[in-house]
Amino acid sequence: MSLELCRMSLQQTRDLLELTDTTLRSLCCRRFTNEELYVEAIRRVLGGKGRRGPHSIFLVIDGEPGSLSRGRVFHLRPGEMVEASEYVVIDPGSVYAIPFIKDAVLVSNWDEKTESMDKYQASFHPQIKEFVGVPITNFIACRISGEYRGAIFAFNYAREATEYDAGVLVILAVVIGSLVTLSNEVRETERAFVYTIEALARACEAAEESTGEHIVRVNRYAGALAANMGLSTDFVETISYSAQMHDVGKIKVPNEILLKPGQLTPEEERLIKLHPVFGERILGDSPRLRIAREIAIAHHENWDGSGYPYGLNGDRIPLAGRIVKVADVYDALRSRRSYKAPMGHREALEVFRSGDARIDPKRHFDPEILKTFFEIEHMYEAIYESVTGATTHDWLF
Repeated sequence: MSLELCRMSLQQTRDLLELTDTTLRSLCCRRFTNEELYVEAIRRVLGGKGRRGPHSIFLVIDGEPGSLSRGRVFHLRPGEMVEASEYVVIDPGSVYAIPFIKDAVLVSNWDEKTESMDKYQASFHPQIKEFVGVPITNFIACRISGEYRGAIFAFNYAREATEYDAGVLVILAVVIGSLVTLSNEVRETERAFVYTIEALARACEAAEESTGEHIVRVNRYAGALAANMGLSTDFVETISYSAQMHDVGKIKVPNEILLKPGQLTPEEERLIKLHPVFGERILGDSPRLRIAREIAIAHHENWDGSGYPYGLNGDRIPLAGRIVKVADVYDALRSRRSYKAPMGHREALEVFRSGDARIDPKRHFDPEILKTFFEIEHMYEAIYESVTGATTHDWLF
């Protein structure tokens, strides 16, 4: 192998290892999709101008034995931008699927065969040829193994396709297969994590004989507010399942206090005002539960510092807590209580504008969040109407 090829091999290996390392470090943050993994891995192999890599790559995604396979063609553009075609659907029983079904790795150059260039072109799917855009003179095909099977075709190397090029493509296939399998396993773990959060939230609601719609609505209200405030996708996603943990601390408050139909005694009121502290302790120190913990401790704090448990004010109140406060109060106003009838949407809006005996909007809510609330109040009405029959159980704002 020439020195030039050795250098290229080393650089491509480094690029793919860097991608693997970056992906592993970001897995818990869920800041990627499978297609983003494909594109970035292909970008590393296609490289830039002057490199030996192929002109185009056809990546078959989620191909399963006996089923239709879907793939896209990726190719290099000026500025090293990888662009992709529309999806190409291939029947595994067609001639176009034979190369990657019969061989784990296949290297083919048209001039090594006795057939003509035109006959060589007939081997390739018409849509693939259209997206490649130029006659195909060589290709390498290799399988992608793992839970989600597939294949990679690399077309039109600048010189003839070689076993060295095949080795690079095999590395790419292994990287894609392993990262995609791992990322899907992480997503399964993530779903289990969210399910556990939901189960804990519903356990707290069960103590107060709620049907659970309250926590569903508060999640959706909070997510809508965060999204329309222009906050990051990660934050919106996290608050959309963490908001339901706002009252997790009530699991440590005796049921006779939570369910008491009459006025609370001073001691009972003191105890129930501790539920944010209980919630913070229950959620512990896990980084994964940071937003849920901030919501639990801060959703009863007021913008002017008159709330509880710590009397925080302004920006000292965690943002997630400020958002969930608005969501929780709205749902409480709309819900039936032992001491009041439920309000309609317009009545609740009037409380958010002018206040009532317990709520002073200017003193209690972050003004920017309140502004966003009024901009999307129709969404709140729709969310409430879509999940009916529940009551909330925040006794104190």
